[in-house]
Amino acid sequence: MSDFEDDPLNIGGPPRKIQKIQHRAQKFRREWCSSADFKDWLIPDENDVFKAKCSLCKSSMIAELSNIKNHGKGIKHKQIVTAGTVKQTSISTFVHTDKNLKLKSQIQRAEIKIAAFISEHNVAFLAADHLPGLLKDCFPDSEIAKGISTKRTKTTAIIKNVIGNSAKEELTESLKNNKFSILTDESTDIGTVKTSCVVVRLFDKSIGKIVSKFWDLHPVFNSLNPGSATAEKLFNLLMESFLTSIFLKKI
Repeated sequence: MSDFEDDPLNIGGPPRKIQKIQHRAQKFRREWCSSADFKDWLIPDENDVFKAKCSLCKSSMIAELSNIKNHGKGIKHKQIVTAGTVKQTSISTFVHTDKNLKLKSQIQRAEIKIAAFISEHNVAFLAADHLPGLLKDCFPDSEIAKGISTKRTKTTAIIKNVIGNSAKEELTESLKNNKFSILTDESTDIGTVKTSCVVVRLFDKSIGKIVSKFWDLHPVFNSLNPGSATAEKLFNLLMESFLTSIFLKKI
């Protein structure tokens, strides 16, 4: 391409030389690194003050804002950024220290005691929804209080599946080694479900007294599966309750 051109107003005269506008080199500006779009990957190139560098792609570019923006929109750069957001799970999450195990055990013990208190004193399960927050507010410096999360659903599950099963197993062992008597009666609840409550009476050696303890509450029939509470049926259900809990545990 010629550096000269004909001037229509200078007909017959010598051609004039075109003056080229020289592009001014831009040095890297540190304030670019604080931009929300660049702060996670833009760094200066230590070998050239006129270049910028991507810490993710490990590539350099001319230190111009348009070039930096175009690099940030590139497919390769976006793929690397996306892959970097999926962080690998630290191995420490799979390894429990003795301190963590001890704290977890203490929290579980506290939750069981709270559930036992609610059950023993016939406190409404609805109150359990507010208890964890109250304990955390009263004892802000306690790691155990911070970890307690026994609301009504969890409290109900602990009473049924932990405390109830443990008490049933303990009572089962006592009945195997002591003579006992049985008290049973039927009742119909508001849902028209007829159940039979079973209570056992035995001598408790630990306190030296005869005690009555709840054994089972088993269904007899309901409105969807109607039947009759005959003496034979009640006897068979009663025997099934004891045989299932006592003798099958030996197998």
